[in-house]
Amino acid sequence: MKNVTSRVIFLSLSLILLALAILTAEAANPATITVTVTVQNLSVTASGPIAFGTVTAGSNTVARDSSRVTNNGNVPETYSLNLTNPPGWTVTWSALGPEQFCMCAMFNSTRPVDGDFQHPIDALGTTPDVCTATRFGGNQTGVSVAAGATRNLWLHFEAPPSTIVTTQQTIVVTVTAAAS
Repeated sequence: MKNVTSRVIFLSLSLILLALAILTAEAANPATITVTVTVQNLSVTASGPIAFGTVTAGSNTVARDSSRVTNNGNVPETYSLNLTNPPGWTVTWSALGPEQFCMCAMFNSTRPVDGDFQHPIDALGTTPDVCTATRFGGNQTGVSVAAGATRNLWLHFEAPPSTIVTTQQTIVVTVTAAAS
């Protein structure tokens, strides 16, 4: 009888251990992984227009107002700047000749003065130039601008020393954002 009791106890313990092993195996099967993802959003806006008004041939002037450039994306952005030539004029940053102008840009919290703009560091061209700590940089930069942050972009215009174009010209400045 003792042998039967031992066998029953052994068999009962074996069944209990087997049941626990099955329950344990079932509790870990299946396993789940929570995955999150956010799609990068690059978005920049700039206020405008900026009006220089009527200027004298060969003169230099800083715009009265800045363009407020805002990172509306969800990641830090670094900006690139460029412009388009208006009909009859060509942009240059070297010595100006007839029908040539220069446009400079600078990120700064307050209106810079004429002498704050440097060639060629702050001069815009027709191909995008990436902002750096010094390129287009004053006391603000267009580098790693946090999501939701705004910068003031000031423009400086150097008029052609001579021109046959005396109607209002439109120069488009483009701000392009890239992930930092």
